[in-house]
Amino acid sequence: MKKSLYSLLVFAVLALPLPAAAQPAVEVRETFLTYKTAVILSDGAGAAAVVSSDSHTYFRSLAEQALTFDHADLQQIALTERLYTLLLRTALQPNLLDSMSGSELVAFTIDRGWIGRNGAPRLEIGTSVIEGDSASAAILRPDGEESPYDLQFVRQQGEWRLDLVALMELIHVAFQSEQEKSGLSEDEFVMRMIEHGTKQTVGPEIWDPPS
Repeated sequence: MKKSLYSLLVFAVLALPLPAAAQPAVEVRETFLTYKTAVILSDGAGAAAVVSSDSHTYFRSLAEQALTFDHADLQQIALTERLYTLLLRTALQPNLLDSMSGSELVAFTIDRGWIGRNGAPRLEIGTSVIEGDSASAAILRPDGEESPYDLQFVRQQGEWRLDLVALMELIHVAFQSEQEKSGLSEDEFVMRMIEHGTKQTVGPEIWDPPS
């Protein structure tokens, strides 16, 4: 009887809902793991489904830049934004660039492995810090210690979404460092990265918007 009562009590405790503070943190981590798995599997649609609406808007703006920006315009935007604008310009015909939604553009970028596929298997986060409808979680170093860099999340329509715009800012820091170490000019570095990402040889015509 005692054993049966003990088992019943344990089951009852486990069946209780998580404390209010803990549940959002669990949901944030689930969003992170869904995004990470999608990136590893090149599942663009799966990744696009768990990133914020601002992320979709951002990628739609990259497509607009790909359609309209000339060399002088491109020099005024950040290195990473310049790179992704030109990746889209090189890989997609103008009519597709014009018609694709932000969600479809995110999916296309993930499908192509342009965001974090190589690093995704090693990407881990620490405990989430929840503030209303925003959350952050420190990216962990290989030794398990927290790095100075965070992933950002927002709660939209009752679900936690990864802020891909904030992640792109972290990617920018990494690309800027690689460009400086490479000894290449920013233009040369961008062209080399485009050739690597698209498996196409590109020339100076990439700096001109499609006619």
